[in-house]
Amino acid sequence: MKHIIALKDYKSVFGSKKFNFPYRSGMDKEKLAYYFNQIGYEIEYKYFNEVDFRSTAYIGSNIIYTSSEDVGYYYKSYIEDVIYGLEQMGANVMPSYNHLRANNNKVFMEFMRDYSNYTNNLKSKAFGALEDLKMHLKNITYPIVFKTAGGATGDGVRLINSENELIAQVKKTTKRNYKMDLWDIGRALKHKGYIKECRYRNKFIIQEFIPDLKNDWKILFYGEKLYIFKRPIQKGRDIRASGGGTHNYLYGLEAGAPDGVYDFALEIYKKMNVPHASIDVAYDGKEFYLIEFQSLYFGTSALVNSDGYFTKKQNTWEYIKGKIELEKAYADGVDRHLKKQERAFVKEPHTN
Repeated sequence: MKHIIALKDYKSVFGSKKFNFPYRSGMDKEKLAYYFNQIGYEIEYKYFNEVDFRSTAYIGSNIIYTSSEDVGYYYKSYIEDVIYGLEQMGANVMPSYNHLRANNNKVFMEFMRDYSNYTNNLKSKAFGALEDLKMHLKNITYPIVFKTAGGATGDGVRLINSENELIAQVKKTTKRNYKMDLWDIGRALKHKGYIKECRYRNKFIIQEFIPDLKNDWKILFYGEKLYIFKRPIQKGRDIRASGGGTHNYLYGLEAGAPDGVYDFALEIYKKMNVPHASIDVAYDGKEFYLIEFQSLYFGTSALVNSDGYFTKKQNTWEYIKGKIELEKAYADGVDRHLKKQERAFVKEPHTN
């Protein structure tokens, strides 16, 4: 029996799950352990705070973990420290730390999209302060999409039509510290040549606007299983498809996905090299665009509300009807990922 460590938060929550009970309690850990056991794995649940970095027991261990969407992402920051430390000491954390860093961090997500070459047909630029943005204002063509680094269900996303509107939006999304601002003014008065800190330091993104979109598609991968739903652009929400409720979403075959979207998403999923993924795709009638991606702690409604899933067999996408529990799909995804790692290890040349 193979061994996997599953790291849970201080509330004993592991992962995210739509329609769970109690509310926001994550996956059913007993079910998850059962489905892992069925395919040959023993799960050991641990709290993040139980990890002992003086121990060598984690070297080479297979570790899955939860993320967090706590207000301010304070606990998520702690999770990042733990997972990065485990990865540095030689644990096989799934997904790798860079994907945790990109979780609810759209700035790093954009960097990762570029350096991993997932796609390159959607232009974007990230900034850490208003002063950063001012160096590039003359090169911006409007309208553009503005995104804060954090936020889910479309929060922090706006369509911007002018320079004045963009600057105002940056200021609006920054929480000022007036005490420190006054202290900084004092520094400038006391020290000749001192350059004051920018008052608006809250990282954000500007992204190319894709006109005339009516909807996007959210695609989930759990190993070889692909789940999809169609999200229309919400009335009164500028350009946002998420955050408008699920009553008008179309799932599975009803999504009416255009030819090529599954292959487009699959290629990104392969490059991500993760057990599970959530990929947001837009289509303007000519090109597909990767809008956002996540590989842990993402919404699961595509799986929960679908009556089946797509899978690729001999270059053809087939729709397999039948409900599958999230915990089983999750376990299957991890199993497939580990087997893929094992095959890659066998193929690598080894020298003494």
